[in-house]
Amino acid sequence: MIKFPPVNINTTIIKRAFIDSLPVLMGYSTMGFAAGVLMGARADVPFSPLWGFLTSAMFVSGTLSFAIVPLIAESASLATVAMITLMINFRYAFYGISMLSKWKDIPFFKRLFLIHMLTDENYALETASTIQNPKLYEKYCTYLSLLNLSYWIFGVTTGCLAVYTLEQSLSPEKIKAATQGIEFAMVALFLVIFTDQIKSFIRHDK
Repeated sequence: MIKFPPVNINTTIIKRAFIDSLPVLMGYSTMGFAAGVLMGARADVPFSPLWGFLTSAMFVSGTLSFAIVPLIAESASLATVAMITLMINFRYAFYGISMLSKWKDIPFFKRLFLIHMLTDENYALETASTIQNPKLYEKYCTYLSLLNLSYWIFGVTTGCLAVYTLEQSLSPEKIKAATQGIEFAMVALFLVIFTDQIKSFIRHDK
């Protein structure tokens, strides 16, 4: 009788988180690329790929990644950036509050990380998860957050890198003209997510 090695539970959870995150991969990579292109073309910063990497790692919010570009270009004060950040990300506080009961036994710093990572997409996937075991659920949320963060960083950084490469042969004016209207990528993504959520609600309601 052939004995198969036991399935590693971490591998199983990572696989599940990855499969669940595939729609986010599609959205974050494309929207992140648009945000990166916008930063590279409009922020007027030296070596924009580095700025893209740093801002995407810190500002998980897609809306803020778009909104921060003119603030960087205008050298806005830290107080202004802080105020804009608070206004845009205020709703995430309610996401965190609603998840505190599920995460009450998670170590403090890991809980802070999970709360910081509560984007609309992460929150939707984590609240829809059917994993009952608290330890496995903690692992699922952690892996899901790391995967989605990596998608966003990749999208923004490659967008900046694309513009940085084009700058070697095209003038900044031509690049800015070619990227006119790219801000509407965020609106388009919201419409897609909203439509998908409505369809999902209708399917579960039947």
